[in-house]
Amino acid sequence: MHLIDVLVGRLTDRVKQFEHDRLGVFGVGRELNEKQWRVVLRQLIAMGHLLADHEAYGALKLTASARGVLRGETEIWLREEQENARNRAIRAKPRRGELASTAAGGGKADPSLHAALRAWRSETARKRGVPAYVVLHDSTIDGIAAVRPTTLDALRGIAGIGDKKLEHYGADLIALITASTA
Repeated sequence: MHLIDVLVGRLTDRVKQFEHDRLGVFGVGRELNEKQWRVVLRQLIAMGHLLADHEAYGALKLTASARGVLRGETEIWLREEQENARNRAIRAKPRRGELASTAAGGGKADPSLHAALRAWRSETARKRGVPAYVVLHDSTIDGIAAVRPTTLDALRGIAGIGDKKLEHYGADLIALITASTA
């Protein structure tokens, strides 16, 4: 699916033809595989935020309710599909490691901080009843572990940390970072 190719940063002939590799959203969804993106898109259609336009050969179009989601004004909860052994094998490929080094700017991340951030994310996701990637993406955790921000302003500079995430999780993340560097 072309939309998923753009989101995961896959350079296909169609992506190159339409120059979608130049879009700001090109590759922003690399932490999910194609099957996971299909699950997300199906749920967004079911929620009414996306609409399959059958006159445009099934192209997905944003609905009026999608505006609030995109602006961060409307919170959505997505169901995480259960993984089977086959999916784990696909995700275990080195793509994830390559993204981590790119996202972290090549910096050395503290492994203990990285593990603490992942544990915090898992616990927070469990408490909220959402998939872990809804709390923080892997690339965001990689960036935090590499930069080790100690102020909210520094944390805001990490890709994937916007106003809402800063408001919801900023104090917890700073406390976690400070505790792990002490």
